[in-house]
Amino acid sequence: MKKINIGFLGYGTRAVDALMADKRFNVKYFLTPRSRLCGEVYEAAEKYKETLSLEIISSKSDLAKRISEIKDVDCFLINACPFILTAEILSHMDFYNIHPGDLRTNRGHHPHLWSVLLDERETKICLHKVNVHIDLGEVIEDVTVKLDGTENSLEVLNKTEDHIPLLLDGLYRYLTGQQGVKYTVTDGIYRPAMTYSDYEITPLDSPKDIDRKIRARYMHSGAFFLSDGKRIYTDSIISSKPSSCEDFSYTDETIKYCHNGHELILTLKKITDLSGNIIFSR
Repeated sequence: MKKINIGFLGYGTRAVDALMADKRFNVKYFLTPRSRLCGEVYEAAEKYKETLSLEIISSKSDLAKRISEIKDVDCFLINACPFILTAEILSHMDFYNIHPGDLRTNRGHHPHLWSVLLDERETKICLHKVNVHIDLGEVIEDVTVKLDGTENSLEVLNKTEDHIPLLLDGLYRYLTGQQGVKYTVTDGIYRPAMTYSDYEITPLDSPKDIDRKIRARYMHSGAFFLSDGKRIYTDSIISSKPSSCEDFSYTDETIKYCHNGHELILTLKKITDLSGNIIFSR
């Protein structure tokens, strides 16, 4: 069995775990952007320290320099990396990216958040060869993932990343000449990074809309109400019932929101000012 020498770039450590467990791959590099250092990255670095050293990359120029120095791997696998790779970087190395969304309908940043906000009942996790165009080009492998419409963004991410080993199967077959490109994405709908307007709770929102916004932003403190120049964040609905009252109030623990015939009791996660400075957090 031919072994593929490979490096890893990003902070999505479930891909590191899958690579390290797959005897077809010899993982030689673990590169993570400084801006995305987190507990999971440090845990993975400690777990694999006998055979793999964590390297911290501060900028795209640092990445370009480091990649130009690496000559002993066939390619790099990316999972969760904020850098948009330049032509210079790609001239030195082939990169394959894991994208937890359908590249034909959900390109761009945080597709698992958009899957929830768009109320998708089916998504994909895709492995594609990186080029200078964001999330376009050759798809090596993909797996369809069913959703039931109750998942939050973390659950969608976990459901899709459960299939990373199947993506590695496709990558290995591709790199060893056993399969070709599955299909090519030449257009696809691009979803930009979410802005405040995407997850602000407004008077036009039904309870279902509110729940969907909360679940979409579950990994980032939930959705928010705008009140008196403050953003009041909630990350779950505790209860819902019919009501004719009109009210918005909150304590240190809960929010009461009555509007359009419904009374919702929600958790209070945090309060910020309009610049994002934290006023209160639980």
